[in-house]
Amino acid sequence: MTSLALAAGAFVAMEAVRSLAHRFLMHGVGMVWHRSHHVPTGDRFERNDLFPLCFSAVGVAVFAIATTGPAVAPLFWVGVGITAYGALYLFVHEVYIHERLPVRLPRLAYLAWLREAHRVHHRFGGEPYGMLLPLVSRELRSRAAAGGVDPLARTSRAGRSGGGAGGGGGDVRAARRRSTRDARMRL
Repeated sequence: MTSLALAAGAFVAMEAVRSLAHRFLMHGVGMVWHRSHHVPTGDRFERNDLFPLCFSAVGVAVFAIATTGPAVAPLFWVGVGITAYGALYLFVHEVYIHERLPVRLPRLAYLAWLREAHRVHHRFGGEPYGMLLPLVSRELRSRAAAGGVDPLARTSRAGRSGGGAGGGGGDVRAARRRSTRDARMRL
């Protein structure tokens, strides 16, 4: 039971760790890499993809430390929680929200809520920084509901072209370029 509690505790703690890292690292000194995510080029890979590689090193380190002796062996379960969070983050952010893999997924209310919160983050370049429990103020929700360009509109990422269900996508791409220009000014 202790092992499950350690894994669950690490998983839950990772939302706060990820939120703080996103706010202060990725939107701070790490913006050199993270900007590629907010101002996509349409390339298959972004500089921002280096962050998950760096963050996964923490999980690997925790697993490695857990093997050094019985006193630190419970860290194995902390590594399990960190890894589980990372896997769910990968699915939610890269596969579901940004549709970087060409797979069809069911539209679930919770995942749609996460996508909407992430859309607000991309549109305004600030809050929310969390991923699995993004807290969006009423004010931001109201501003986002006012309309404008969808910052998550599908582009040529992952080999797709066009603007999603509407086909062609020329207007979406032009609007995306304007949105990209505006995002560069905010960032």
